[in-house]
Amino acid sequence: MSELELKLKVPDAALPSLRRALRSHGARTVHLQARYYDTADGRLARQRIALRLRLEGRRWVQTLKAAGDGAVHRLEHEVRVPGAAVTVPALDPRRHDGSDAASALQAALADSPAAALAERHGTDVKRLRCHLRDAQGCQIEVALDTGQAMAQGRTTALAELELEHKGGPLSGVFNLARAWVEHGGVWLCTTTKAERGERLLHRLDPPPAAKARQPALAAATDGPGVLRAVLQSVLEQVLANISDVAEGVTAAETIHQARVGLRRLRTVLRELAALSPAIAPHWDGVLADAFAKLGQRRDDEVVAAAVRPLLEAASAPLLAWRARAGVDPVLAVRDTAFQLTLLEILQLAHAGDEQFVPLSPPATRDWLAARLADLHHKVLHDGRRFERLPLDRQHRVRKRLKRLRYLAELTAALWPAEDVQRYLKRLTAAQDALGRHNDVAVAAAAFRTEAAQQPLAWYAAGYLQAHLDSTARVARKALTQVADAARYWG
Repeated sequence: MSELELKLKVPDAALPSLRRALRSHGARTVHLQARYYDTADGRLARQRIALRLRLEGRRWVQTLKAAGDGAVHRLEHEVRVPGAAVTVPALDPRRHDGSDAASALQAALADSPAAALAERHGTDVKRLRCHLRDAQGCQIEVALDTGQAMAQGRTTALAELELEHKGGPLSGVFNLARAWVEHGGVWLCTTTKAERGERLLHRLDPPPAAKARQPALAAATDGPGVLRAVLQSVLEQVLANISDVAEGVTAAETIHQARVGLRRLRTVLRELAALSPAIAPHWDGVLADAFAKLGQRRDDEVVAAAVRPLLEAASAPLLAWRARAGVDPVLAVRDTAFQLTLLEILQLAHAGDEQFVPLSPPATRDWLAARLADLHHKVLHDGRRFERLPLDRQHRVRKRLKRLRYLAELTAALWPAEDVQRYLKRLTAAQDALGRHNDVAVAAAAFRTEAAQQPLAWYAAGYLQAHLDSTARVARKALTQVADAARYWG
């Protein structure tokens, strides 16, 4: 069995109205006490597998969950376990044999006996639950969970709304989520209860940032399949990091990976727009706004650190500019327009074929090859004269190079792996060189602004401005290496 479930984090202020709304639909409360099991070295957690025993009221249920297609899709199998409520039954992984999730569990435990599984952490939750059916026939299980996750004497509060699709058109699940984003201030969250327990167990504060994963693509995937797969892949990275930022995690790497995910998502929506008429032009503006707001923190922290060694070597009297009175990244990602846009894109990623342009596998490869060739040509056209371009045009080259790299990475499975990797190696080196050039340009501009109030900043501004000639030359040479790379798509 598989499930599509949207999880939304609920602020304290929205809890009373949400409880009233659910009770008006006949919601009832059940007490849930779960125990999560794993090996001592966390094999299941690393494979995004959750295995638990849960006391639901007075009955025990054993549940196995494994990763599905994307951030909101999971493989799930549950079994009622007989026994008295006061006695914890024995865990038995064989209860899930034959289910879709069982193969993932068996692979994770391939060289480890089931006896190695032990209780690792738990949750204690009051669930207010009801079932809804909308006018179009969508059936949804709605659950408001409040309580706590626990591990080794440490706890963290839980307050989340789960919308699980049970039948009928998927649109009803997303419509309900949109209503609560607009009227309750809730936001998308893909952090599971099992993950919260793991973070407590290992004192992961901040938790590790989520990095990009390759989409699940076969060589003979058609157009709708390609767009679905790459959207699900990029959304997984975006939502994982945005979930943490929305809860106050503003570590530099989390912000960076959130921005990488947004950049990849914008690349997909721009470069693959012809594969679906449902891609809305206004999405890019909303995503770009969030990207820019998160970028301010990077400029003030990461860029400053990147240029500091240059200024130290030049004995600059001022090594950093003052951080600006900034945009709060937490509010930036909780923003209603941003959350609604993510929901719309997520809905497209799980839509039926009617939302996509039909395109056969061979035609899809030909079309993608044309997109790659076009980006490649534009990058090289400006790359040959990179040093003579004004900064805004140099920045455009960098953005195109990133789009070329992301499109190549996301569709790599459609071509021979070795050919793609050779090409990507050249792109990565060029992107690194252009990134260093951009960091120097951003820092020079920041020091010029600082000089209005702090004259010592003029030295750093002038030095970095002169240093741009050197970084531009290195960038142009790296772009020349891209020109020499074999076009694997041809």
